[in-house]
Amino acid sequence: METNRTTYTARGFDISNILVDGIGIPQVDSYNYNNSDADSYFYDRVEIVKGADALTNALGDPGATINYIRKRPTKEFQANAGVSYGSWDTQRYEADISGSLTQDGRVRGRLVGYEKVGDSYLDRYSEEKNGFQGILEADVTDTTNVSAGYSKTRQYANGSQWGALPLVNSKGEPLSYSRNYNYAPSWTYYDWEIDNYFANIEQKLWGDWKLRLGYNLKKSDVKDKMLYLSGFPSASDNTSGISLYPEIYNQKFKETTANADIQGTFNLLGQQHEANIGYNWSKYSAQSVYSYGSSLGVITTDLPSWTPEEPTWGDFTYADSEERTMKSVYGATRIHLGEDLKFILGANYTEIDTLEYKKNKVSPYAGITYNFTPEYTGYMSYTSIFRPQTVIDLSTKQTAVPVEGESYELGVKSAWLDGALTGNIAIFRTDEDNFALNPLWDPLYNKYSSPIGTIRSQGVEVGLTGKLTDNLDLVFGFSTFSLKNMETGERGRPNIPTQTLNVLASYTIPQIPKLKVGASIKWQDDIHDTSYSTVKQDAYALLNVMASYDLNEHVLFQVNGNNLTNEKYLTGLSGGQGYYGAPANYTVAVKFKY
Repeated sequence: METNRTTYTARGFDISNILVDGIGIPQVDSYNYNNSDADSYFYDRVEIVKGADALTNALGDPGATINYIRKRPTKEFQANAGVSYGSWDTQRYEADISGSLTQDGRVRGRLVGYEKVGDSYLDRYSEEKNGFQGILEADVTDTTNVSAGYSKTRQYANGSQWGALPLVNSKGEPLSYSRNYNYAPSWTYYDWEIDNYFANIEQKLWGDWKLRLGYNLKKSDVKDKMLYLSGFPSASDNTSGISLYPEIYNQKFKETTANADIQGTFNLLGQQHEANIGYNWSKYSAQSVYSYGSSLGVITTDLPSWTPEEPTWGDFTYADSEERTMKSVYGATRIHLGEDLKFILGANYTEIDTLEYKKNKVSPYAGITYNFTPEYTGYMSYTSIFRPQTVIDLSTKQTAVPVEGESYELGVKSAWLDGALTGNIAIFRTDEDNFALNPLWDPLYNKYSSPIGTIRSQGVEVGLTGKLTDNLDLVFGFSTFSLKNMETGERGRPNIPTQTLNVLASYTIPQIPKLKVGASIKWQDDIHDTSYSTVKQDAYALLNVMASYDLNEHVLFQVNGNNLTNEKYLTGLSGGQGYYGAPANYTVAVKFKY
């Protein structure tokens, strides 16, 4: 979207369920997704569930759910550190230490920290990111495990964009810029600080039943000075036609979540079945104060040659607030009708209470799985969709009613080589009503506004992950789907690629077992934006490579090269705007472990 705001998509929908240890508040503002751009160093792994996850996460779009799993303390002592240097003087330092705090290992701790600084291929843009996370975990009894932690992250960006570059002139003719061009002046910045407190309790009950309790409090403080370009340069002189919106913002966000979950097995009619019952509660609040700077005058030169002076800032003159409380109760059971045939039935009842409306809905879920052979399992599933939104409906001039819909999926999952290699193929269809078809920033509301309609996504996904041989690892993914505006019959969201291919392979050279080489290819088909005039990004592919060498059991050297073909491409298109992705670049790193 911009230099400091990211939106992930799957199956044509924005991914709004971005969780940590299974807990989180689904985002309802498409321009707010992943603002803080989570750093992966805090996490042991990232789990991605494709399709609508309405059973335990009733809200969110049906594309996918991203779940970051935190690093947890270990009984055995371990320590890791790393240093890297890359293009544009980018430097990164990281450390991770974990182990027992008592002789019997019942109390454990882990401390993780990182620092990243550097410039960018974009003019005037630089960034500093740092953070630390500490977790304590204790086996209070043989059946009770308790953990608690705190993390602090900071992200400071200078020369940060709000919006992007206009890609057409007033006649709709395409404009082109140098890849490093950044319209944001040096006085712009985007600073974000997050304090995160979390705690979990896991209690073993009777048999294999267990109770899990979770709590998470996330406080964010955002301060920024930004400049937004609205409109398009004149076709005659590339100057007039641009409206300037300098704005200063102070924002505070607070997200509180709590959940309780009981799961286990029970016997019925000679078979053992599984059950899961849970409750989620969350509250989100946001307070913003902002003001517009003094007029910056008229652009009197072509856009790439223009650098505005900082305006005069007055007192904060505007204020916004938002509050949203969500409660949901869910239950599910997996019924074993035989050794190979299973039914999954469940439902999620959710209430949403905002400053503007109060809504509730029951979201049913049903599925069936069948083991054709020990290697192949087929499945079918159905779920309903319910998601609030804050976008303005252009037909009513009011906040749009929640999105509702249904999702169907049919597929086969497989495992070979004793589980070392897994594969899947899925056919899916999703229908959503009250969908924001083309959200664009609207200064009148200081929010995004959009026409509302019905959209359908249907397609096929294929994946393969694991070891092809003892030395060759492969990750393969291909997706193709259509996204249709059901009211007009036209392609929906044409700025989202409908075909993507991702291939990642690494190979350990048998003659030099300490040396590993790898490569990845990411390809997507063409996209276009018709918000004001047609802007197109042709299909493109990015080639990345890596090589690593284990000097000994404690030290590893690694080098990465990205975009080796130096492809020039637009990272995305929205509202007739976009900016170019990074050119060819490199990183060298040294990693230590003990």
